[in-house]
Amino acid sequence: MKKNWLEIGISSGLVFLMIVLILAAQMALPAELRSSGFALIVLLFMVAMGLAGLKLMDMK
Repeated sequence: MKKNWLEIGISSGLVFLMIVLILAAQMALPAELRSSGFALIVLLFMVAMGLAGLKLMDMK
């Protein structure tokens, strides 16, 4: 049961972080760099979720 709550917390935290980073990129980056910024943020999000998933799989 504890692992489920940990998984929900990590996933929610990473999604919240992604949203904050996308909003920051929207406000801070010039228009011609926004799409690259968004792509980089999504790529980092996917890597972070994968690493979090591997870490949760190691927990028993």
